[in-house]
Amino acid sequence: MALWADVLYACDGDWWDKYIGDVLLRFKGELWTQDVPASSKYGLNRIDGDKAEGLGKNKVHYGSNSGYQAINLAYLFGAKKIILLGFDMKRGENKKSHWHGEHPGCLNKEMPIKTWLKNFPKLAEDLKIEGVEVINATRDTALECFNKVNLEEALCLN
Repeated sequence: MALWADVLYACDGDWWDKYIGDVLLRFKGELWTQDVPASSKYGLNRIDGDKAEGLGKNKVHYGSNSGYQAINLAYLFGAKKIILLGFDMKRGENKKSHWHGEHPGCLNKEMPIKTWLKNFPKLAEDLKIEGVEVINATRDTALECFNKVNLEEALCLN
């Protein structure tokens, strides 16, 4: 978790059920989701969502994962530059589906990584049209539709 971030977004109610205690203890920024029950249960900020492709202009489009939705939310917040961290989009040498390893219990389900990768190019295209610069500063990523640079370079770009 990036404790220095202004916003933490997760789309899955199961994720919030598992991690809300740790989040509330450690994270000081805003908490957002599209999940109605999680929003109500934990007092999270909620954004409407839709299964449509590409960039949502007044709600997040799902894209099958929280990272996609968080990018869309950043756009809705007015971001003109978005730096991606942890967008591996592949199974690592250890066969784990996340940079941090597998989620426990009900969250440890097969991740549709190929679907995620298929969904991002339309989002990237739409963001470019909107004048939003997205930089992928993930060290080892399969996500090819955004400009890739190391984090130090990303933070220095104007």
